[in-house]
Parts: sequence; C-alpha cells; structure tokens
Amino acid sequence: MSDTKNKSLTVFKSDRHEDIAAILLAGVIVAFVLVYMAVIATSVSIKADSDGKLHSIAVAAGQEVQRGDLIYTLIVTEKKWSGKEVAVTEREKPVKAKANGKVMEILASTGDATKRGKTPIFVLAHQRGTLP
Repeated sequence: MSDTKNKSLTVFKSDRHEDIAAILLAGVIVAFVLVYMAVIATSVSIKADSDGKLHSIAVAAGQEVQRGDLIYTLIVTEKKWSGKEVAVTEREKPVKAKANGKVMEILASTGDATKRGKTPIFVLAHQRGTLP
C-alpha cells in the first residue's frame, strides 16, 4: 500500500508534446494568414458595417485613401423601448477607412439598402505590406 503513494501521475507528461505541436501548428496557420493578407492578397472588398441605407459615398474610383479618411455614410435605424412603445430614430453613421489604399471599383450606389457584412460597397487595393 505504501508503494502506491510514492508513484506520481504521468498522464499529463505524455500529453505535453501534443500540446506543443498544437500551439506550433496554430502559430504557423496565423503566420500564413497574416502573410497572405499583407503580401499576397492585393485587394479586399469593403462591406457595410451596419444594416441601413447608403446615404453617401465620399470616395471615387482611383482615389487614394488614408487610414481615418471618411469613405461612406450610412443611415441606420435605432430602436429603443420607452415604456410599452418602441421609439424608432434614424441617424447618419460615418464610416472611416481602416487601412491605406486605393479605391479600385465602387460596387454600390447612394440609396442602396445594406446588410451588415454582406453588402459590398467598394473594392480597396490596400497598401502592400499592411493588413487590410
């Protein structure tokens, strides 16, 4: 009976190599995706970030944009409960560029309905070596 007290559990020692392999594989995949997005992928489709209606497009095809520049404006509908009623308000939502690049093609026009993450607004050729 005293022999069993001196033995240590080795269950986790045998699994360490699998954990290290999984971490290395995840690191390789992340590095590949980042290199692909920064160097290989030359353009990205900019999609609407909210449901609403496209109010205006502040860029033109062929125009260079810098991070932080206004690129388009949406009209979004906000719903708030007040008591037993829903108050519906509309407001303008300006959207700014998140990367430097050049507008290659405009895919939407003013007045188009937008769905978050599904409606493409335009195609941006991002600056090489940066993430879009």
